[in-house]
Amino acid sequence: MRFDELPRDWAQRPITDPDVFEGVVDLIVSEQTRSDGATYLLLCHPNGRLLQPICLPDEPSRVDVGQVLEGVRLLLTEVARHDVHDVVMVIARPGRATPTPRDRDLRAAFEGACRTTGFTLHAVAIAAPDAVAVLPAEGDCAAA
Repeated sequence: MRFDELPRDWAQRPITDPDVFEGVVDLIVSEQTRSDGATYLLLCHPNGRLLQPICLPDEPSRVDVGQVLEGVRLLLTEVARHDVHDVVMVIARPGRATPTPRDRDLRAAFEGACRTTGFTLHAVAIAAPDAVAVLPAEGDCAAA
């Protein structure tokens, strides 16, 4: 789904609602960050509705998973001080939306960062220039 196909009530739905998830990610993640590479933390209300998107720029070819993880962990620790504990992560990068080993490593790192900071990770997506795709957990065939 593209952002221009979102239903009018998308903002009242949980971000992980399968009828709006990919469209919301498409709306938030810019074409520039898809070309350059970035990690998005989509902070959510306890009911799963979008609260605030945050973009952490990176260059997928140069920034390793450990550097991304450190930035995510620091940010989650700070946000938790404001009673926010629900998040969706998005990997914005060039190429196709087909998962790569780095994407899987990032998902595992996000899961670890969420565990150590008391966050619930509701979903992970890949936003490539031409598509948005859900990145399921290892062994999970279901979409968001």
